Amino acid sequence: MTAGRAARRALHVLLGAVVLLPYAGLAWLLAGIVASGVGPVAVTLLVGPAVLVGAGVLVLPGVRELATAAARTLLDPAPGELPEPAPAPGAGGRVRAAGWLLFCVVCGTLGAATVLLVIPQSVGLLSAPWQPLPGLPTGADAWWTPVAGLALLPVAVVVPVLLGGLQARLAPRMLGPTPAERLAAELLRTRERADRQAGRARLARELHDSVGHALTVTTLQAGAAATVLDSDPAFVRRALESIAETGRAALDDLDHVLGVLRDDEGGGPASSAPVRDLDALDGLLAGARTAGMDLSAEVDSVAGIPATVSRELYRLAQEALTNALRHADPGPVELCLRRGPDGVELRVVNPAGGQGPGTRQGRGLAGAAERVALLGGTLSAAPHGGRWVLRASLPVQGGAR
Repeated sequence: MTAGRAARRALHVLLGAVVLLPYAGLAWLLAGIVASGVGPVAVTLLVGPAVLVGAGVLVLPGVRELATAAARTLLDPAPGELPEPAPAPGAGGRVRAAGWLLFCVVCGTLGAATVLLVIPQSVGLLSAPWQPLPGLPTGADAWWTPVAGLALLPVAVVVPVLLGGLQARLAPRMLGPTPAERLAAELLRTRERADRQAGRARLARELHDSVGHALTVTTLQAGAAATVLDSDPAFVRRALESIAETGRAALDDLDHVLGVLRDDEGGGPASSAPVRDLDALDGLLAGARTAGMDLSAEVDSVAGIPATVSRELYRLAQEALTNALRHADPGPVELCLRRGPDGVELRVVNPAGGQGPGTRQGRGLAGAAERVALLGGTLSAAPHGGRWVLRASLPVQGGAR
């Protein structure tokens, strides 16, 4: 143990004697009143409230926090042994804190008594050869008293330090979290982990939906442009412009995801989230057509659709078109977005090709089904009559327009 740690622990012990002083003063005052000869009723009226107030101070809000802060600063426990107390400790935590204060008072009384007794005795022994003192030899006969005085001085230091070490061992048990607080802290950590996992799942979904779609569209657009590079320069120009626009949108999405990850790791503020909803549907359809898709679309007005529903429908359309570009045989693709009296329905139909339900129910559609269910809607994606049909229905209050 270093000298600094020993000194801090001894100081913490002596603070217990400071806590005792107001109680000792109150006891001395009450004893003087009783000795003055007042009646038993007056004594009861004085002593009863004084005892209640003195005991109540021990369980006041904030006492445990102060005791914990003092113990963490002066007793220097091992890291993690004495965490921050709960903001609103229960009765068990306050009772334990009151017990800790009483224990500190006892230790402080022992430590202070040792210091107050040992130091005068040591001074007397050191001065005995030169100054006559009652009960001690003087002159040459007191040759041994300076040696005894020097040997007695360390006791005034060792006792408080040992008591401080005992307090350091017991502080985590008496000031540490109660079982209920441990359970609450574990639940909080579990909730935080779940929130982080949900956030990472959302970021993975964003990457899958946006960047995955962008890569699919730009790859097909570049391939289509390469085949007509000499014969249709106008188409090549449109394809390159669409590739550039799709790439910029994908970079915005990727920058947002990386910004959220940096913020989650304390590396800096996240960039603002790019908004993709049904207002951007025309651009999505145009990009699919530029990539070579034979796409026909019927879209009702999207005005008034809640933002959450609008974003989810956009993502569903994006997922359906991306899967059609990746997996479907060449052929016409139909997209229909209808407003009804109870909500909005999205229907995307494309050639099924050689894939079955197992090949199409990937990560994107599985996650979409969960999100649609959370919004109170339904989602189905399955082959029907040689074509692949995705149908989603989401409720919208006041859906008919």
